[in-house]
Amino acid sequence: MKRKQRGRAPLSFRFVPKATDGGIDQTVTVHNHTDVSLVPTIRYVARDIWGRELPHVVTQTVHGSDRGLPLLPAGGTGHDILRFDGPGGRDVRGVDIELIDLSENDHPALEADTLAVMIDLAEKATADPAEFWGIGLVNPNPFGGVRLRVSLLAFEERVRDYPRQVVDVVTLQDDVDMASASNDIIWLPEDVRGEFQAVDHHLVPQVLA
Repeated sequence: MKRKQRGRAPLSFRFVPKATDGGIDQTVTVHNHTDVSLVPTIRYVARDIWGRELPHVVTQTVHGSDRGLPLLPAGGTGHDILRFDGPGGRDVRGVDIELIDLSENDHPALEADTLAVMIDLAEKATADPAEFWGIGLVNPNPFGGVRLRVSLLAFEERVRDYPRQVVDVVTLQDDVDMASASNDIIWLPEDVRGEFQAVDHHLVPQVLA
């Protein structure tokens, strides 16, 4: 993967086209190497296995890192999930990453990562979409005001050995404001049971009143 940088590099990036652990494919992980929380806006350019640009491929993001939506906590990491559409979309194996904008945010550094997991009716974590009745959220940090934006993900059936793409994303209408050292559960309507295979989230930047 290639990187385009402006000035010094407060961030580093890693794109994984196909997860080796059974996780989500086509993810970008971003590490914040500074002691300030940041909100980046990123441009992605799709490339094939030989590094050639795929000019007809349109890149979409689940969490909106191309629109400056997710927060990267100071000294922490964040991620996004990419989808590639158009001629050549199946051939993407790398991306160029260009940092278009980078702003600071007053959000405190996290002592531990927040979590969002699928849960069953017994309030236990599950990986089975048929048992996916609710979303379990955890803020292990000793401070509140941590806002999470939560999305449900549906994936296509695996096609040969290609990366598996997201085909549907439903983002909860309201962000979840987590209190300090807290857990929360959001129960899903019964009509969406079995429709989604994963839940994911990102931190929302603080907005001063």
